[in-house]
Amino acid sequence: MATFLYRIGGFAARRAWVVITAWLVILLALGGAFFAFKGELSNSITIPGTKAAQVQDDLAGAFDVNADAGVGQAIVSTTDGSKITEQQQKAVAAALKKVDGIDGVDSTTDPFSQQKQVDDARKQLEDGRSQLEQGEKQLAGAQQQIDAARSKIPANAPASATQQIDQQQAQLDEQKKKIDEQKPELERNEKKLDLTSEYGSISEDGTTALTGVTFEHEINEVSSDTLAEVRSAFEDTDLHGLDVQFDQNLEGMTEMGVTSEIIGMVIALIILLIMLGTFVAAGLPVLMALVGVGAAYLGAFALSDVVDMNSTTPALGSMLGLAVGIDYSLFILNRHRNNLRRGMGMHESIALATGTSGNAVLFAGTTVVIALLALNVVGIPFLSVMGNVAAFAVVMAVVVAVTLTPAMLSLIGRRVMPRRRWDAIQRRAQLRRDAAEIVGEDKQHTADRAHALTAERDTTPRGWLKVVLAKPVLTILATVAVLGIIAVPMTQLRLGLPDGSSQSADSGAYKTYKIVEDKFGAGRNGTVAAAAYLPEGTTEEQAEDLQVDLGEQLREQDHVSAVVPAAISKDHSMLLYQIIPDEGPSAESTTDLVNSLRDLRLDTPEGEASFGVTGQTAMNIDISENLFKVLPVYLAIVVGLSLIVLILVFRSIWVPLSATIGFLFSLLAAFGATVAVFQWGWLGDLFNITEPGPILSFLPILAVGILFGLAMDYQMFLVSAMREAYSHGRDGKTAVVVGFNHSARVVVAAALIMTGVFMGFVFSGDPMIASIGFVLSAGVLFDAFVVRMTLIPALMHLMGAKAWWFPKWAERIVPDVDVEGASLERPAQPSYPAQPTQ
Repeated sequence: MATFLYRIGGFAARRAWVVITAWLVILLALGGAFFAFKGELSNSITIPGTKAAQVQDDLAGAFDVNADAGVGQAIVSTTDGSKITEQQQKAVAAALKKVDGIDGVDSTTDPFSQQKQVDDARKQLEDGRSQLEQGEKQLAGAQQQIDAARSKIPANAPASATQQIDQQQAQLDEQKKKIDEQKPELERNEKKLDLTSEYGSISEDGTTALTGVTFEHEINEVSSDTLAEVRSAFEDTDLHGLDVQFDQNLEGMTEMGVTSEIIGMVIALIILLIMLGTFVAAGLPVLMALVGVGAAYLGAFALSDVVDMNSTTPALGSMLGLAVGIDYSLFILNRHRNNLRRGMGMHESIALATGTSGNAVLFAGTTVVIALLALNVVGIPFLSVMGNVAAFAVVMAVVVAVTLTPAMLSLIGRRVMPRRRWDAIQRRAQLRRDAAEIVGEDKQHTADRAHALTAERDTTPRGWLKVVLAKPVLTILATVAVLGIIAVPMTQLRLGLPDGSSQSADSGAYKTYKIVEDKFGAGRNGTVAAAAYLPEGTTEEQAEDLQVDLGEQLREQDHVSAVVPAAISKDHSMLLYQIIPDEGPSAESTTDLVNSLRDLRLDTPEGEASFGVTGQTAMNIDISENLFKVLPVYLAIVVGLSLIVLILVFRSIWVPLSATIGFLFSLLAAFGATVAVFQWGWLGDLFNITEPGPILSFLPILAVGILFGLAMDYQMFLVSAMREAYSHGRDGKTAVVVGFNHSARVVVAAALIMTGVFMGFVFSGDPMIASIGFVLSAGVLFDAFVVRMTLIPALMHLMGAKAWWFPKWAERIVPDVDVEGASLERPAQPSYPAQPTQ
């Protein structure tokens, strides 16, 4: 592979404009496909086959309704704290009438009309109760009259004497029977109304009301134009001073700008400029990353019309594509600059850099792609799509790095270095040539001797490495202790999906969430739908009785604020309730409530009734639990496959194992830091966290895949340099020093760049993107600086040559992939005595 890449690099260097033209054609073709076939992204996060989804299917069949229909809320409130007037109520009704006429809207709910119906029903029940009590009073009086008349009849009177009284008693008994028949229904309706009255759409102080909009399709299939029309219907209506806010569903998907990408690129440019010393060289890796991200974006989203893609997908692709795209091109550029310093010719230097560092880039990218594609194995569609798109972005970054980067390096020529450094290199090269002519030495031997002198300087530990290797055992213990302490919050990890409370404070979603919480209680934001499965053979009348009886028993369950009887199925086999929890959708008590309802069994005269729970809150809980369950399986797959790649690359057992163990330490520390910031709220103001809450449910599984791939990137670039030194004759401990000195500077720059790119997304304003950006930033920092540049050198220095132990039988069957490109370089003959193997 190194030879193949060497040839590609050489071709790109010699035929730069051919390669650049080919890439322009590819981008134009992908752009055409994108504009011709692109579709809508969605906010949908679903997993088929969950408990909530099964209940939703049952409801759709039993109640003959569209259980998937999307529902949104527009909240109207007075601005001065006064009650909503009759004039304002009429204005709201007018706005809802407009909404009713919008294509795609199924129905609307007018809270004032709804409240009037409840008030009318209550009045009818009160009138019915009054009439019933009056009737009972009249019957009691009539019974007294009959009893008095009967008492006056002598005991020995003939039967005919009581005939009239018996007739009156029979009539009275018939009337009593009718009243007794009406009483249960009246009492049932009263109890039902009492339950329903706890679920009002107008606040107790009369200042706020919730209007509802039900769509014909699920909310993620409702077009942005339809949502805009709904919002306009309210905004264009004179509401006579009422303020209107739209919930997360009606507000729709907010388009994330390019601010995050710009922040990341600016940070990358600053670091590259400091490292490389020239704007041309600093700008090249960023340009290459943009080309790779652009190609990946256009290619992937050309399929968005036929593949359901979540709104988080492009951000993840951009985040990862930018980070690895910059780093991969930087590694090749840095190797090219080192080759030039040795006096190598321009085209030869580019070809060799592509064959050596390009080979490492290829295998580093392979580990990332393996980790991302493994998301397909867990069987969760939206994660599979996210992983595939991100993997495509990484593939594009690798292809750009090994084809377009060499072509661009050829075009910019000596401008890859500052002028002073280039002139100094030329002067040293001329001095070497002059010295060679004097002593009659050939050019190759001169170059080898210069390389040997440089290598001799690299055998001395300097800076941070000197501290690390001074007491390696203490270094190992300290790094493990530090990472362990940071990982402590991980023990309190709670998973969930973002709700309105986690959105930015100026968003409509957050404002409506807080209004509902303040005026109607926190639980109103986390309403769940509960389905009662009735015993077989339940009649209509029995179902009506059970609707109230079971509703009252549900009301007595822990963490329940209100229970609303909603409907009875047409076959009387199911009852539907809306249940308001005591707390919001992300609260632990709400999760406990959902789980306890699913386990609940209530005895009825007809048999046992069981319950299922659905709704957005229940679905979010199911998604979080399912994702957590597949995490160990995914981790095993990723680690297993990547270990195979690492064994191929390093031809060692201990190096891949130590790399994997180090990754687990950095991963737990990254999770611990994320829990502390996003769940506990530490430094929340710094990271623009509105309210702390559960960690994004799919964040752990994404972080495992991405961070493992990136960790192996740094392992590849740092340890492959150690492997290269070892394969060129260095002893085990010296190879650690040489490899570190060769690679540390570029690895530090690459890690800082990647951290900067990821950190830019922390301030995107989207809580999902922010948490992903943070955990990736923390993971890269911990892994690159604490694990790869501290723990791994200390471990490998202790192991010495044993780090590269490989079983004899494995030597025979495992192919030598030559990731360091050793076959392309003839090692310089050392000008120092060979050191004994350690």
